[in-house]
Amino acid sequence: MKGLEYLYLDHAATTPMRETAFEAFKDAEEVAFANSSGGHELSRRAKNLLEESRDFIAGIFGAAPKEITFTSGGTEADNWIIKSPFLNNAPISSELVTTQIEHEAVLGSAEWIKEKGFEVKFIGVNGDGVVDVNEFVESCNKETLVASLMYANNETGVIQPISEILKKVKDVNPEILFHSDVVQAVASEKLDFHKLGIDSAAISGHKIGGPKGIGVMFLSSKYKLPNYFHGGKQELERRAGTVNVSGVAGLAAALKEQQETLSEEKMLLERERKIFEDTLKEKLQIKIVGENINRLSHISNIQFKDINSETLMVALDLKGLGVSRGSACASGAQKPSHVLKAMNVHDDDINSHLRFSFGWSTNDGDGLNAANIVLSTVESIS
Repeated sequence: MKGLEYLYLDHAATTPMRETAFEAFKDAEEVAFANSSGGHELSRRAKNLLEESRDFIAGIFGAAPKEITFTSGGTEADNWIIKSPFLNNAPISSELVTTQIEHEAVLGSAEWIKEKGFEVKFIGVNGDGVVDVNEFVESCNKETLVASLMYANNETGVIQPISEILKKVKDVNPEILFHSDVVQAVASEKLDFHKLGIDSAAISGHKIGGPKGIGVMFLSSKYKLPNYFHGGKQELERRAGTVNVSGVAGLAAALKEQQETLSEEKMLLERERKIFEDTLKEKLQIKIVGENINRLSHISNIQFKDINSETLMVALDLKGLGVSRGSACASGAQKPSHVLKAMNVHDDDINSHLRFSFGWSTNDGDGLNAANIVLSTVESIS
């Protein structure tokens, strides 16, 4: 099956690289391939490209260049930020507060911290997947080192009341490092980190049409974390190793195009998702997670009554529609979604959910085409 004949609705897992990003990546490999830490002309060319990209990306998010560190992706940034405060001879009474619906990178880091003997509090959500504001705030205290709350969930698209929670948490303890995994949110939201008030954030390039293997850690200049990798003075002496300059250039180019077209892209995503959902609702018994609350424009998590999601996903794939059951980072384990479990979705119903996610390469008509494929597929397997 040719790629153009395949309707891809798994952008929340990864997106195809934008042409502008690919060209920037390729150009960097051709003219700025040298090690950016070197002392000759070609190294200076790579260093200049790296720092120009850092300045541009910082500006996109309302940050200072020195607050931007390039990583291999969101997972590394989440691990670095969440674990580090517990490494510096932190008192055993130190605590982490996070939620039950975070990305696996955050939950895995939390479990690691818990194994070290520190207190970790996992805050619950309601049936729509929204974090309990009071429970989150009341769980924070003078012993809390880090509070981590994703801006929007990667499986459901539900946007969290982060500004309300953040303000109240800072009233409890101004020294808490407030972290947010914004990997999924960046795809369809305009974010200014300082206006939002968060202290740190994790971003992945491949969610917005950039290259894989490149990401950003934002860390407010109010905080200093220990080096995560050792062996060199790269990345403002925070992260040793030869910098992926080509990846950085590709990420900057992807962000430039995305930011210039964000309003148009968001309108298209919302329109196609609405057509998709409305068409399905006319013919099928479905439940759309977060349908009546604030959620990201590109994600639609749907429960199909009495239909096994694995069976449906495979059948859709055979008919040329690519979707997923949830987070790509967890799909290999084939475990029930921890997000849906936290929402108290019944075990039988958890296995009836699929995630459809639109993206920058979505075209007019994709929503209706996808809905028609789903309808015919459901009919064939029922």
